[in-house]
Amino acid sequence: MDHYRGRDSALNEQVLWRLRGPYDHEAMTRAVAALTARHEPLRTTFPPGRRLRQRIHEPRPVPVPLTDVSAEPDPTAAARRIVATEVATGVDASVWPLRPLVLRIDPRHHLVVLTLHHYCSDDYSNALLARDLRALYAAETGEPADLPAPQWQYAQWARWQSEQLSGANLARLTEYWTGKLSGARLVKLPARRQRPVPDGEPPWISVEHYVDAETTAGLRQLARQHRTTLFPVTLAVFYALLHTETGADDLTVASLFANRTQPQVRDTVGFFASMVLLRERVTPGTTLSELIAQTRTTVMAAMRHQDLPHQLLPPDTVTGGTGRTDDVLFQLLGGLMTRADMAGEELDDMEAQLERRRFALEFVVVPQGDTLSALLLCSRADFDPAWADAFVRDYVSLVRRAVTDADVPLAELRAAPVT
Repeated sequence: MDHYRGRDSALNEQVLWRLRGPYDHEAMTRAVAALTARHEPLRTTFPPGRRLRQRIHEPRPVPVPLTDVSAEPDPTAAARRIVATEVATGVDASVWPLRPLVLRIDPRHHLVVLTLHHYCSDDYSNALLARDLRALYAAETGEPADLPAPQWQYAQWARWQSEQLSGANLARLTEYWTGKLSGARLVKLPARRQRPVPDGEPPWISVEHYVDAETTAGLRQLARQHRTTLFPVTLAVFYALLHTETGADDLTVASLFANRTQPQVRDTVGFFASMVLLRERVTPGTTLSELIAQTRTTVMAAMRHQDLPHQLLPPDTVTGGTGRTDDVLFQLLGGLMTRADMAGEELDDMEAQLERRRFALEFVVVPQGDTLSALLLCSRADFDPAWADAFVRDYVSLVRRAVTDADVPLAELRAAPVT
């Protein structure tokens, strides 16, 4: 992504934390320094060169700028603009992988922003950093901090991974994925763009609709009936929607897995997330309930074989589309680890990060307490905003259909599109 899309996408991760009440900036500066001392990737640089190499630095103080926006006419809006600029501004990992910042919205309301290069963090790691920074700041202000020590640092895991991806184990993983994906074709949604993108419009479309609490509860119950989690259930509904949109009976989409099969990395920060291709075959008579069961099996098998980095698949394992294997990506955000900032105002803070340019079409389901949010991010050059809005609405309607009548065949969905 950095090589091919680096100029189109700031490959940044962000950790955001709102503090309300008394604030001690010197204590926060010490907490950030303690955070970098605790996690090696936050002090790892990658010198330029043909081969990517890591250089781990000794712990050292990290400047934490404090920007006061309290005098602005709308301090919250001003803070949001700064956060959006931060995530859109690249982090030079050859110099330092972490860029902290604190915004003062008023004397008793501060927003802590950690912007990190994607080389050194992922969604699971962001959750760890949010947890750790809270605890370390509390410790600096006199409260006890009870944090488990990371068993492995990222470099230890990288050596372990290198050893695993050789010999018989590499052959086993490669055999599984080539067998699973042989003959698969990328999902290619019909081009929906009817007119050129007007000047001044953002290059990406962002559409969000919500699944109500009653339907969400029914979806969780459906997952329990299938002895699985929300991820296979919400993915199965996405497959059903793709089937109604394209008429394709062989569907392959990308997703991101935590890739933390070793217990030693439970508290380790780093870029572990692994892209996997999830292939599902359907027939006109397949019901939503049967598709959920199939998807559960597919996801469980993929989890057992997620150790193989996607780029080590033999070339042309999957064909079609534009040649990229991540044109259509599905995620259940927050499913890897509970995020302390995944609610209310803090969830709104993530808008800038979610709108990063990463994939041609990214569909994200976000748990929000008792409800779900369905979010579509796609290229405005390829898709029309009206189509994008209808696509997400149809997904929400299909979720309701799955809860009320999971035995409906997909053929009926295709014959009578959900509205």
